[in-house]
Amino acid sequence: MERNKPRRRRNRGLERFKTLLIVLLSLSAVYLTGLTLVQNQASPGSQGLLGGLISLFQPQTSGSDSAAGSAGQLTAAARPVRIAVCDGLNRYALQYNTAQTDKLYDSVGILLGEALTSARSPSVVPEQVWQTALQSPGVWFDFLGNIPLETLGAWTGEGSINSALTGSARQVAVALVEDGVRLYYHNESDGLYYAYETAVAYEGHMDTLVSGYGGNGVPFVFELGEDSGYESMDPYVLISSSTLAPPVYRASNPLSNLDEALISELQKALSFQTSYYPIPNGIRIREGQETLEISSSGAVSYSTAEGTASRYPVGDEDGYNITELIETTRRMAADTVGRYCSAARIYLMGVEETENGLEVCYGYSLNGAEVSLPGGDCAARFTVQDGQITAFTLQFRRYEDAGQTSLVLREQMAAAALEVLAPEGRELALCYSDTGSDTVQAGWIAK
Repeated sequence: MERNKPRRRRNRGLERFKTLLIVLLSLSAVYLTGLTLVQNQASPGSQGLLGGLISLFQPQTSGSDSAAGSAGQLTAAARPVRIAVCDGLNRYALQYNTAQTDKLYDSVGILLGEALTSARSPSVVPEQVWQTALQSPGVWFDFLGNIPLETLGAWTGEGSINSALTGSARQVAVALVEDGVRLYYHNESDGLYYAYETAVAYEGHMDTLVSGYGGNGVPFVFELGEDSGYESMDPYVLISSSTLAPPVYRASNPLSNLDEALISELQKALSFQTSYYPIPNGIRIREGQETLEISSSGAVSYSTAEGTASRYPVGDEDGYNITELIETTRRMAADTVGRYCSAARIYLMGVEETENGLEVCYGYSLNGAEVSLPGGDCAARFTVQDGQITAFTLQFRRYEDAGQTSLVLREQMAAAALEVLAPEGRELALCYSDTGSDTVQAGWIAK
Protein backbone atom coordinates (compact mmCIF):
# COMPACT_ATOMS: atom_id res chain seq x y z
CA MET A 1 0.00 0.00 0.00
CA GLU A 2 2.82 2.41 0.81
CA ARG A 3 4.36 1.82 -2.66
CA ASN A 4 1.27 3.47 -4.36
CA LYS A 5 1.54 6.83 -2.53
CA PRO A 6 4.14 8.46 -4.84
CA ARG A 7 2.02 7.60 -7.91
CA ARG A 8 -1.08 9.25 -6.33
CA ARG A 9 0.94 12.39 -5.56
CA ARG A 10 2.11 12.54 -9.18
CA ASN A 11 -1.48 12.15 -10.40
CA ARG A 12 -2.70 14.95 -8.12
CA GLY A 13 0.09 17.24 -9.35
CA LEU A 14 -0.79 16.47 -12.96
CA GLU A 15 -4.46 17.25 -12.32
CA ARG A 16 -3.57 20.58 -10.70
CA PHE A 17 -1.41 21.48 -13.69
CA LYS A 18 -4.26 20.64 -16.08
CA THR A 19 -6.67 22.78 -14.05
CA LEU A 20 -4.28 25.72 -14.06
CA LEU A 21 -3.77 25.36 -17.81
CA ILE A 22 -7.53 25.36 -18.42
CA VAL A 23 -7.92 28.55 -16.32
CA LEU A 24 -5.13 30.29 -18.24
CA LEU A 25 -6.59 29.27 -21.59
CA SER A 26 -10.04 30.51 -20.52
CA LEU A 27 -8.65 33.85 -19.41
CA SER A 28 -6.77 34.16 -22.68
CA ALA A 29 -9.98 33.55 -24.61
CA VAL A 30 -11.77 36.23 -22.59
CA TYR A 31 -8.91 38.64 -23.20
CA LEU A 32 -8.82 38.05 -26.98
CA THR A 33 -12.60 38.28 -27.25
CA GLY A 34 -12.52 41.46 -25.23
CA LEU A 35 -9.95 43.02 -27.52
CA THR A 36 -12.11 42.29 -30.55
CA LEU A 37 -15.20 43.75 -28.94
CA VAL A 38 -13.41 46.88 -27.82
CA GLN A 39 -11.91 47.46 -31.26
CA ASN A 40 -15.39 47.26 -32.76
CA GLN A 41 -17.04 49.23 -29.96
CA ALA A 42 -18.88 52.26 -31.34
CA SER A 43 -18.58 54.06 -28.03
CA PRO A 44 -15.07 53.58 -26.64
CA GLY A 45 -15.94 55.15 -23.33
CA SER A 46 -18.51 52.50 -22.33
CA GLN A 47 -16.63 49.18 -21.83
CA GLY A 48 -18.44 48.06 -18.70
CA LEU A 49 -17.42 44.89 -16.89
CA LEU A 50 -15.59 43.51 -19.92
CA GLY A 51 -13.49 46.64 -20.09
CA GLY A 52 -12.60 46.17 -16.46
CA LEU A 53 -11.48 42.60 -17.10
CA ILE A 54 -9.41 43.63 -20.10
CA SER A 55 -7.72 46.39 -18.14
CA LEU A 56 -6.30 43.75 -15.80
CA PHE A 57 -4.19 42.42 -18.67
CA GLN A 58 -3.15 45.76 -20.17
CA PRO A 59 -0.44 48.06 -18.82
CA GLN A 60 -1.74 51.34 -17.39
CA THR A 61 -0.66 54.39 -19.36
CA SER A 62 -0.62 57.93 -18.09
CA GLY A 63 -1.78 60.76 -20.27
CA SER A 64 -3.82 58.89 -22.88
CA ASP A 65 -7.15 60.01 -21.43
CA SER A 66 -6.03 63.60 -21.06
CA ALA A 67 -4.71 63.61 -24.60
CA ALA A 68 -8.06 62.48 -25.94
CA GLY A 69 -9.81 65.09 -23.85
CA SER A 70 -7.44 67.74 -25.12
CA ALA A 71 -8.29 66.94 -28.72
CA GLY A 72 -12.00 67.38 -27.98
CA GLN A 73 -11.41 70.67 -26.22
CA LEU A 74 -9.20 71.90 -29.03
CA THR A 75 -11.92 71.20 -31.56
CA ALA A 76 -14.58 72.89 -29.42
CA ALA A 77 -12.44 76.01 -29.16
CA ALA A 78 -12.90 76.81 -32.85
CA ARG A 79 -16.46 78.06 -33.31
CA PRO A 80 -17.17 80.71 -35.94
CA VAL A 81 -19.90 83.28 -35.35
CA ARG A 82 -20.70 83.66 -39.07
CA ILE A 83 -20.68 81.14 -41.91
CA ALA A 84 -21.51 81.51 -45.60
CA VAL A 85 -21.84 78.44 -47.84
CA CYS A 86 -21.80 79.00 -51.60
CA ASP A 87 -22.38 76.42 -54.33
CA GLY A 88 -21.19 78.78 -57.06
CA LEU A 89 -24.65 80.18 -57.75
CA ASN A 90 -26.40 80.68 -54.43
CA ARG A 91 -25.21 81.59 -50.96
CA TYR A 92 -26.63 80.39 -47.66
CA ALA A 93 -25.32 82.51 -44.78
CA LEU A 94 -25.92 82.60 -41.04
CA GLN A 95 -25.01 85.13 -38.37
CA TYR A 96 -26.29 86.23 -34.96
CA ASN A 97 -27.73 82.77 -34.29
CA THR A 98 -25.37 80.52 -32.35
CA ALA A 99 -27.52 77.38 -32.46
CA GLN A 100 -27.97 77.42 -36.24
CA THR A 101 -24.37 78.48 -36.90
CA ASP A 102 -23.05 75.65 -34.72
CA LYS A 103 -25.23 73.14 -36.56
CA LEU A 104 -24.00 74.37 -39.94
CA TYR A 105 -20.39 74.32 -38.75
CA ASP A 106 -20.77 70.71 -37.63
CA SER A 107 -21.61 69.88 -41.25
CA VAL A 108 -19.04 71.94 -43.18
CA GLY A 109 -16.28 72.59 -40.63
CA ILE A 110 -14.42 69.48 -41.79
CA LEU A 111 -13.39 71.43 -44.90
CA LEU A 112 -11.62 74.04 -42.81
CA GLY A 113 -9.75 71.40 -40.83
CA GLU A 114 -8.66 69.61 -43.99
CA ALA A 115 -7.58 72.83 -45.67
CA LEU A 116 -5.55 74.04 -42.68
CA THR A 117 -3.91 70.66 -42.14
CA SER A 118 -2.84 70.31 -45.79
CA ALA A 119 -2.09 73.99 -46.55
CA ARG A 120 1.20 74.69 -48.32
CA SER A 121 2.92 77.28 -50.50
CA PRO A 122 1.21 80.55 -49.46
CA SER A 123 1.10 83.45 -51.87
CA VAL A 124 -0.21 87.02 -51.82
CA VAL A 125 -3.29 87.51 -54.03
CA PRO A 126 -5.20 90.62 -55.10
CA GLU A 127 -8.35 91.55 -53.19
CA GLN A 128 -10.34 90.70 -56.30
CA VAL A 129 -9.24 87.07 -55.97
CA TRP A 130 -10.44 87.06 -52.35
CA GLN A 131 -13.83 88.38 -53.51
CA THR A 132 -13.95 85.77 -56.25
CA ALA A 133 -13.33 83.08 -53.62
CA LEU A 134 -16.32 84.32 -51.61
CA GLN A 135 -18.53 83.88 -54.68
CA SER A 136 -17.11 80.49 -55.69
CA PRO A 137 -18.08 77.03 -54.42
CA GLY A 138 -16.84 76.96 -50.85
CA VAL A 139 -17.32 78.11 -47.27
CA TRP A 140 -16.42 81.42 -45.57
CA PHE A 141 -15.86 81.53 -41.80
CA ASP A 142 -15.75 84.52 -39.42
CA PHE A 143 -14.34 83.83 -35.93
CA LEU A 144 -14.89 87.34 -34.50
CA GLY A 145 -11.35 87.39 -33.08
CA ASN A 146 -7.96 87.42 -34.79
CA ILE A 147 -6.58 83.86 -34.51
CA PRO A 148 -3.10 82.66 -35.55
CA LEU A 149 -3.61 80.21 -38.40
CA GLU A 150 -1.30 77.71 -36.73
CA THR A 151 -3.60 77.65 -33.70
CA LEU A 152 -6.74 77.51 -35.80
CA GLY A 153 -5.19 74.57 -37.63
CA ALA A 154 -4.49 72.79 -34.32
CA TRP A 155 -8.03 73.46 -33.09
CA THR A 156 -9.67 72.11 -36.24
CA GLY A 157 -7.09 69.41 -37.00
CA GLU A 158 -7.24 67.61 -33.63
CA GLY A 159 -3.97 69.05 -32.37
CA SER A 160 -1.80 68.64 -35.47
CA ILE A 161 0.63 71.48 -36.20
CA ASN A 162 1.22 72.67 -39.77
CA SER A 163 4.43 74.71 -39.87
CA ALA A 164 3.46 76.16 -43.27
CA LEU A 165 0.72 78.23 -41.64
CA THR A 166 1.79 81.78 -40.86
CA GLY A 167 -0.02 84.95 -39.96
CA SER A 168 -3.33 85.52 -38.19
CA ALA A 169 -6.85 85.91 -39.48
CA ARG A 170 -10.38 86.53 -38.38
CA GLN A 171 -12.00 85.59 -41.70
CA VAL A 172 -10.95 82.58 -43.78
CA ALA A 173 -12.45 80.82 -46.76
CA VAL A 174 -12.06 77.40 -48.36
CA ALA A 175 -13.04 77.74 -52.00
CA LEU A 176 -12.67 76.19 -55.44
CA VAL A 177 -11.12 78.82 -57.70
CA GLU A 178 -10.00 77.78 -61.19
CA ASP A 179 -8.04 74.52 -60.90
CA GLY A 180 -8.05 73.71 -57.18
CA VAL A 181 -9.40 74.15 -53.68
CA ARG A 182 -7.45 76.78 -51.76
CA LEU A 183 -7.46 78.33 -48.32
CA TYR A 184 -7.89 82.11 -48.46
CA TYR A 185 -7.56 84.63 -45.67
CA HIS A 186 -7.28 88.32 -44.98
CA ASN A 187 -4.37 89.31 -42.74
CA GLU A 188 -5.58 92.42 -40.94
CA SER A 189 -2.06 93.18 -39.65
CA ASP A 190 -0.60 93.90 -43.09
CA GLY A 191 -3.87 94.39 -44.96
CA LEU A 192 -2.99 91.75 -47.55
CA TYR A 193 -4.88 88.73 -48.86
CA TYR A 194 -3.30 85.29 -49.05
CA ALA A 195 -4.01 81.93 -50.64
CA TYR A 196 -2.67 78.48 -49.72
CA GLU A 197 -2.72 75.44 -51.91
CA THR A 198 -4.47 72.51 -50.21
CA ALA A 199 -5.12 68.81 -50.71
CA VAL A 200 -8.91 69.13 -50.26
CA ALA A 201 -10.78 67.12 -52.86
CA TYR A 202 -13.67 68.88 -54.56
CA GLU A 203 -15.43 66.21 -56.60
CA GLY A 204 -17.20 63.65 -54.47
CA HIS A 205 -16.41 65.47 -51.25
CA MET A 206 -16.50 69.26 -51.07
CA ASP A 207 -19.11 69.51 -53.82
CA THR A 208 -21.41 67.31 -51.72
CA LEU A 209 -20.86 69.34 -48.55
CA VAL A 210 -21.64 72.73 -50.11
CA SER A 211 -24.63 71.64 -52.21
CA GLY A 212 -28.27 71.53 -51.22
CA TYR A 213 -28.43 74.71 -49.14
CA GLY A 214 -29.70 77.01 -51.86
CA GLY A 215 -29.72 80.72 -51.11
CA ASN A 216 -31.29 82.79 -48.36
CA GLY A 217 -30.73 86.26 -49.78
CA VAL A 218 -27.75 87.31 -47.62
CA PRO A 219 -25.19 89.21 -49.73
CA PHE A 220 -21.86 90.79 -48.87
CA VAL A 221 -21.72 94.57 -49.08
CA PHE A 222 -19.23 94.44 -51.97
CA GLU A 223 -21.86 92.65 -54.09
CA LEU A 224 -24.48 95.39 -53.73
CA GLY A 225 -22.84 98.00 -55.92
CA GLU A 226 -23.34 101.74 -55.92
CA ASP A 227 -26.41 103.50 -54.52
CA SER A 228 -27.12 100.59 -52.20
CA GLY A 229 -26.90 102.70 -49.06
CA TYR A 230 -23.92 100.69 -47.82
CA GLU A 231 -21.13 102.36 -49.76
CA SER A 232 -19.40 103.53 -46.58
CA MET A 233 -19.46 100.12 -44.92
CA ASP A 234 -16.79 97.42 -44.85
CA PRO A 235 -17.24 95.33 -48.04
CA TYR A 236 -17.31 92.02 -46.14
CA VAL A 237 -20.29 92.72 -43.90
CA LEU A 238 -23.17 90.29 -44.46
CA ILE A 239 -26.54 92.00 -44.95
CA SER A 240 -29.39 90.06 -43.36
CA SER A 241 -32.48 89.30 -45.41
CA SER A 242 -34.91 90.23 -42.63
CA THR A 243 -35.11 92.45 -39.58
CA LEU A 244 -33.09 91.03 -36.70
CA ALA A 245 -34.59 90.48 -33.26
CA PRO A 246 -31.64 89.69 -30.96
CA PRO A 247 -32.38 88.23 -27.51
CA VAL A 248 -32.26 90.29 -24.36
CA TYR A 249 -30.08 88.85 -21.58
CA ARG A 250 -30.10 89.22 -17.83
CA ALA A 251 -26.64 90.22 -16.61
CA SER A 252 -25.18 89.63 -13.18
CA ASN A 253 -21.93 89.39 -11.26
CA PRO A 254 -21.27 85.76 -10.21
CA LEU A 255 -18.75 86.92 -7.57
CA SER A 256 -21.08 89.32 -5.76
CA ASN A 257 -21.35 86.85 -2.87
CA LEU A 258 -17.88 85.53 -2.06
CA ASP A 259 -18.80 82.59 0.13
CA GLU A 260 -16.38 79.85 1.16
CA ALA A 261 -17.48 77.43 -1.56
CA LEU A 262 -16.99 79.96 -4.34
CA ILE A 263 -13.60 81.07 -3.02
CA SER A 264 -12.50 77.43 -2.80
CA GLU A 265 -13.55 76.81 -6.42
CA LEU A 266 -11.60 79.82 -7.64
CA GLN A 267 -8.54 78.86 -5.61
CA LYS A 268 -8.59 75.38 -7.10
CA ALA A 269 -9.03 76.70 -10.66
CA LEU A 270 -6.11 79.12 -10.20
CA SER A 271 -3.84 76.72 -8.25
CA PHE A 272 -3.82 78.75 -5.02
CA GLN A 273 -4.54 76.53 -2.03
CA THR A 274 -3.16 78.58 0.87
CA SER A 275 -5.18 80.69 3.29
CA TYR A 276 -6.36 84.18 2.43
CA TYR A 277 -7.07 87.36 4.30
CA PRO A 278 -9.80 89.96 3.76
CA ILE A 279 -9.32 93.27 1.98
CA PRO A 280 -12.00 95.88 1.15
CA ASN A 281 -14.62 94.18 -1.07
CA GLY A 282 -12.71 90.94 -1.40
CA ILE A 283 -9.79 88.74 -0.40
CA ARG A 284 -6.08 88.54 -1.08
CA ILE A 285 -3.71 85.57 -1.19
CA ARG A 286 0.06 85.90 -1.11
CA GLU A 287 2.52 83.11 -1.72
CA GLY A 288 6.09 84.28 -1.92
CA GLN A 289 6.23 87.04 -4.54
CA GLU A 290 2.89 86.08 -6.09
CA THR A 291 -0.39 87.83 -5.31
CA LEU A 292 -3.96 86.84 -6.17
CA GLU A 293 -6.86 89.17 -5.43
CA ILE A 294 -10.53 88.24 -5.77
CA SER A 295 -13.05 91.09 -5.58
CA SER A 296 -16.79 90.95 -5.05
CA SER A 297 -17.00 93.44 -7.93
CA GLY A 298 -16.27 90.49 -10.25
CA ALA A 299 -12.61 91.26 -10.90
CA VAL A 300 -9.78 88.79 -10.23
CA SER A 301 -6.14 89.76 -10.69
CA TYR A 302 -2.79 88.02 -10.42
CA SER A 303 0.74 89.37 -10.44
CA THR A 304 4.23 88.26 -9.56
CA ALA A 305 7.27 90.34 -8.77
CA GLU A 306 9.64 91.02 -11.65
CA GLY A 307 12.34 88.39 -11.98
CA THR A 308 10.53 85.77 -9.88
CA ALA A 309 9.08 82.50 -11.11
CA SER A 310 5.38 82.21 -11.86
CA ARG A 311 3.26 79.16 -11.13
CA TYR A 312 1.87 79.36 -14.66
CA PRO A 313 4.55 78.17 -17.13
CA VAL A 314 3.90 78.05 -20.86
CA GLY A 315 5.46 75.19 -22.82
CA ASP A 316 8.53 73.45 -21.35
CA GLU A 317 12.29 73.89 -20.97
CA ASP A 318 12.64 73.83 -24.77
CA GLY A 319 10.37 76.86 -25.16
CA TYR A 320 6.87 77.16 -26.56
CA ASN A 321 5.02 78.00 -29.76
CA ILE A 322 2.10 80.35 -30.25
CA THR A 323 -0.42 77.52 -30.06
CA GLU A 324 0.86 76.36 -26.67
CA LEU A 325 0.69 79.95 -25.44
CA ILE A 326 -2.90 80.40 -26.59
CA GLU A 327 -4.05 76.99 -25.42
CA THR A 328 -2.58 77.52 -21.93
CA THR A 329 -4.32 80.86 -21.52
CA ARG A 330 -7.53 79.67 -23.14
CA ARG A 331 -7.86 76.80 -20.69
CA MET A 332 -7.38 79.19 -17.78
CA ALA A 333 -10.03 81.51 -19.20
CA ALA A 334 -12.41 78.59 -19.80
CA ASP A 335 -11.94 77.26 -16.25
CA THR A 336 -12.65 80.66 -14.69
CA VAL A 337 -14.75 83.28 -16.50
CA GLY A 338 -15.91 80.70 -19.03
CA ARG A 339 -17.24 78.43 -16.29
CA TYR A 340 -19.52 81.10 -14.84
CA CYS A 341 -20.69 83.06 -17.90
CA SER A 342 -23.72 80.80 -18.60
CA ALA A 343 -25.26 81.77 -21.99
CA ALA A 344 -22.15 83.61 -23.18
CA ARG A 345 -19.06 82.18 -24.85
CA ILE A 346 -15.47 83.24 -24.56
CA TYR A 347 -13.48 83.77 -27.74
CA LEU A 348 -9.91 84.68 -28.57
CA MET A 349 -9.77 88.39 -29.39
CA GLY A 350 -6.10 88.35 -30.34
CA VAL A 351 -2.44 88.26 -29.34
CA GLU A 352 -0.45 91.49 -29.18
CA GLU A 353 3.16 92.25 -28.39
CA THR A 354 3.50 95.02 -25.79
CA GLU A 355 6.34 96.54 -23.77
CA ASN A 356 5.40 94.20 -20.92
CA GLY A 357 5.43 91.06 -23.05
CA LEU A 358 2.86 89.19 -25.11
CA GLU A 359 -0.73 90.05 -24.24
CA VAL A 360 -3.49 87.51 -24.93
CA CYS A 361 -7.11 88.69 -24.65
CA TYR A 362 -10.42 86.84 -24.57
CA GLY A 363 -13.87 88.37 -24.84
CA TYR A 364 -17.49 87.41 -24.26
CA SER A 365 -19.92 86.84 -27.10
CA LEU A 366 -23.69 86.42 -27.00
CA ASN A 367 -25.50 84.70 -29.86
CA GLY A 368 -22.67 85.57 -32.24
CA ALA A 369 -22.33 89.22 -31.20
CA GLU A 370 -19.47 90.58 -29.13
CA VAL A 371 -20.02 91.96 -25.64
CA SER A 372 -18.52 95.35 -24.81
CA LEU A 373 -17.42 95.66 -21.18
CA PRO A 374 -16.91 98.97 -19.35
CA GLY A 375 -13.65 100.70 -20.19
CA GLY A 376 -12.94 98.31 -23.04
CA ASP A 377 -12.03 95.53 -20.61
CA CYS A 378 -11.57 91.93 -21.74
CA ALA A 379 -13.20 88.94 -20.14
CA ALA A 380 -9.63 87.69 -19.57
CA ARG A 381 -6.29 89.37 -20.25
CA PHE A 382 -2.97 87.53 -19.80
CA THR A 383 0.58 88.89 -19.90
CA VAL A 384 3.33 86.42 -20.81
CA GLN A 385 7.07 86.99 -20.32
CA ASP A 386 9.95 84.54 -20.67
CA GLY A 387 7.66 81.55 -21.01
CA GLN A 388 5.52 82.37 -17.97
CA ILE A 389 2.20 84.05 -17.28
CA THR A 390 3.33 86.95 -15.10
CA ALA A 391 -0.02 88.75 -14.74
CA PHE A 392 -3.68 88.42 -15.60
CA THR A 393 -7.01 90.10 -15.00
CA LEU A 394 -10.38 88.38 -15.18
CA GLN A 395 -13.79 90.08 -15.40
CA PHE A 396 -16.54 87.69 -14.29
CA ARG A 397 -20.00 88.21 -15.79
CA ARG A 398 -23.01 85.92 -16.10
CA TYR A 399 -25.58 86.22 -18.89
CA GLU A 400 -28.91 84.41 -19.02
CA ASP A 401 -31.61 84.55 -21.67
CA ALA A 402 -34.38 86.84 -20.43
CA GLY A 403 -36.94 85.32 -22.79
CA GLN A 404 -37.40 88.61 -24.63
CA THR A 405 -36.22 90.08 -27.89
CA SER A 406 -35.53 93.62 -28.95
CA LEU A 407 -35.96 95.10 -32.40
CA VAL A 408 -33.02 96.84 -33.97
CA LEU A 409 -32.84 99.04 -37.05
CA ARG A 410 -32.49 97.37 -40.42
CA GLU A 411 -28.86 97.42 -41.56
CA GLN A 412 -29.52 100.03 -44.23
CA MET A 413 -31.01 102.48 -41.74
CA ALA A 414 -28.23 101.72 -39.25
CA ALA A 415 -25.63 102.20 -41.97
CA ALA A 416 -27.07 105.58 -42.89
CA ALA A 417 -27.02 106.68 -39.26
CA LEU A 418 -23.50 105.43 -38.62
CA GLU A 419 -22.15 106.96 -41.82
CA VAL A 420 -22.50 110.37 -40.23
CA LEU A 421 -20.53 109.25 -37.17
CA ALA A 422 -18.01 106.96 -38.87
CA PRO A 423 -17.74 107.72 -42.58
CA GLU A 424 -14.44 105.89 -43.10
CA GLY A 425 -15.94 102.57 -44.18
CA ARG A 426 -16.00 100.61 -40.93
CA GLU A 427 -17.71 97.36 -40.11
CA LEU A 428 -21.36 97.45 -39.10
CA ALA A 429 -21.98 94.89 -36.35
CA LEU A 430 -24.34 94.05 -33.52
CA CYS A 431 -22.85 94.46 -30.06
CA TYR A 432 -24.12 93.95 -26.52
CA SER A 433 -23.04 96.86 -24.34
CA ASP A 434 -22.63 95.72 -20.73
CA THR A 435 -22.53 98.77 -18.47
CA GLY A 436 -23.13 96.81 -15.28
CA SER A 437 -26.93 96.99 -15.37
CA ASP A 438 -29.30 94.06 -14.87
CA THR A 439 -29.94 93.48 -18.59
CA VAL A 440 -28.04 93.85 -21.85
CA GLN A 441 -29.51 94.50 -25.29
CA ALA A 442 -27.89 94.48 -28.69
CA GLY A 443 -27.33 97.56 -30.80
CA TRP A 444 -25.42 98.53 -33.91
CA ILE A 445 -21.83 99.77 -33.73
CA ALA A 446 -19.23 100.75 -36.30
CA LYS A 447 -16.03 98.82 -35.61
